[in-house]
Amino acid sequence: MPELRELIGKIEQESAKIREKASANHWGKLSRRGFVYNIENMLPGIEDIYSLFQMVRNETAKLNEAEAPDVSEFLGELSKLITQLKRNREMEEARLQKIKSQGIESIAETVTVPELYSEMERKTLASLLKSSYLAERLRIFERKKEPLLQTKAGQRNILDLLAKREEEVQALRKKYEETRKDTFLGLVEKESSAETEKELNEISRSIESRTALMRKAYDSLKAESEQYQKQQLELGQRVLSVEELQAQMTGKTFELITMLKKERDYAKKMLIEIEQETIQLRNTYSKELLGLQEEKLSIKNTLSERYDKETAELRKENRDKAETIRHLQEIASERENRVKGLVEQNERLALIAKTVERHNAVREKMLSHENAEGSSEKEEAQKKPKARKRKK
Repeated sequence: MPELRELIGKIEQESAKIREKASANHWGKLSRRGFVYNIENMLPGIEDIYSLFQMVRNETAKLNEAEAPDVSEFLGELSKLITQLKRNREMEEARLQKIKSQGIESIAETVTVPELYSEMERKTLASLLKSSYLAERLRIFERKKEPLLQTKAGQRNILDLLAKREEEVQALRKKYEETRKDTFLGLVEKESSAETEKELNEISRSIESRTALMRKAYDSLKAESEQYQKQQLELGQRVLSVEELQAQMTGKTFELITMLKKERDYAKKMLIEIEQETIQLRNTYSKELLGLQEEKLSIKNTLSERYDKETAELRKENRDKAETIRHLQEIASERENRVKGLVEQNERLALIAKTVERHNAVREKMLSHENAEGSSEKEEAQKKPKARKRKK
């Protein structure tokens, strides 16, 4: 049984440790990331408790006793709890990843499911309490398997057995004395005195040997009993203290159960009110959604008509502008042609003016040259008569 005792101790330690972690914070007030962290922190311990209870089931199956507590049903509940915790963790992690990819992580941290978190907390604490209760039952069952001499009931049974043997010895002695008396008076007719004496001697020797053995056992048991009595006194005091603690725990348990029932009733009431409010809000939302849909359709139709009208006007305006642009382009091309003709005409006039100017310059040169020649001829004509006069 040491293996079973060790497994029970591990279960109690692990249950107390996980219960302390689970009760540190109210799950309904946790954020989504805090809920995932809380499950990841406690899930390995719950899986260890599940493995320990499987080992306990194997140990009790080896004993093959009907009084052994059955843990198979609790193992099924614990397996369901582990599956639910893992599924909720995976769902919340998937939501966190999706929210992170959408870039609204800061807003999504405020969106939680406190009812779900509180329900998972209740299931976890209930399973942990049930594991502690089963561990206590297993410990009681394991203590029943201890040797009888190490318990008060075992010692009492030994003393009762010794008392019965002492009464049997006294009865046999009384019978022996009566038989001797009857034999001495000649009242025994069935057997002879020799046979009776022989039988009585054998019975006496048997009684003496048994008495010596029982006396020896009694003396040794008495010494052990005195030692056990001291231990019983100490154990009695411990038992009293444990019973006082158990009474306090029972009172606190009833208080806790009452408080939990009140909280459960309050939670149910709040849930019903929230559901009613949700239904009302859903109806209001549906009506507003229908109104918005109708308003959206009307706005869409109005915008469509306005768009078609404005499109037609813009198309007409574009056609007018295109016609005006085409007319302006024609006017611009005509003006360009006219400017081009004027430029060509201007160039021709400039060329003619240059030609005329050159012609005038040539003519002036020619006239000046002719004038110079005429003056020189006149001078020569004037000089010839003077020379003639001198010759004369």
